[in-house]
Amino acid sequence: MELRHLRYFVAVAETLNLRRAAQRLCISAPPLTVQIRDLEAEIGTALLARRSKGRRLELTDAGQVFLEQARQMLAQAGQSVTLARRAAMGEIGGLTIGYNTVAALGVLPRILPALNTKWPGVRITWHSLNTPQQVEALSREELDLGFLCPPVPADTFELQELTRQPFIAVLPANDPLARAPAVSWLALSQKPLILCSRVLDPDSFRQIEQHFTSVGAVMRIVCELESCVSMIALVAAGNGSCIVPEYARSLCGDGVVCKPIDPPGVVRTLAVARKMGRSGLAESFYQFVVDTLACH
Repeated sequence: MELRHLRYFVAVAETLNLRRAAQRLCISAPPLTVQIRDLEAEIGTALLARRSKGRRLELTDAGQVFLEQARQMLAQAGQSVTLARRAAMGEIGGLTIGYNTVAALGVLPRILPALNTKWPGVRITWHSLNTPQQVEALSREELDLGFLCPPVPADTFELQELTRQPFIAVLPANDPLARAPAVSWLALSQKPLILCSRVLDPDSFRQIEQHFTSVGAVMRIVCELESCVSMIALVAAGNGSCIVPEYARSLCGDGVVCKPIDPPGVVRTLAVARKMGRSGLAESFYQFVVDTLACH
C-alpha cells in the first residue's frame, strides 16, 4: 500500500464517482478502477459498492472506517514533510549545548531573548561544563555546540571568538591596595594568591605566570579552585587575593574590591565551537550566535 492508493481512495470516496474522481486526480478512469481494486484486494474486503442503478458508488462499512483513517494518514504524511523541511531549515528540533561560567554571565543573557523570538520551536538542553569537558563531549557528538574558552584543536572544531575579557584583581576590602586605582603584578606577588586550577584552565594560568615572571616576581599560590565564586568567597573571608576575568566582577559583593591590573595583558577569550561537519540545526544556531553577537 502506498500513499497514492490512499489519495485515490479518498478522491473516489468523496465524489462517489469514478469519472469525477479521475478528473480530480488528473488520470483516466480505467487505471483508477484498477488501483481501487488492488487496494481492496490488499485489505481483503470491499470498500466501495455500486448501487443497483446508475454509476454512483457508496461506501461500505469498512470503507467508512478506512476513509477516516486514510485522511488521517495523508494529513500526518503532509505534516511530516512540513516538519522535516522546517527542521532542515533550522526552525524546529532539538539542540544540546555546553556552556561555562563566562558564557552564563556574559553571553547567554544576550542570546536567549533573540533565540526565543526567532526559534520558539527549538528545544535546547543546556549543560554546564568546563572547556576540557566540552571538547570531549563535542568530539563524541554528545554536544551540538559549546561555549568555551580556547584553545581547542583547530583541525577538529570550527571556532568563532565572541568576547575577550581582561583579568582583574579581587582584594579584601580592608587591604591597603584596595584604595589604589590599579594593582601591579609586583604588588600582587606579595599577596597570598587564589587562582583557578591550572588543570581546568591551563592557558589562563600560563598567561598569569608569564606576567609575574616578566617583572621578576614569583606567585605565592595558597590554593587553586574550580570556580570564580569559590575564589571570591575565600578572598572575602580574608584568605588572600585572586585574579579572575572581568565578568566575575558581577559576582563580587561585600568584603571585596575589584581593581584593574597594570599593565594589563591577560585575557580570557570566549568562543562558540562546533565539530566540523555538523550541519542542519547546529549549523544554523552556530551562525545565529555569531550574527547576534556581532550586532552588539
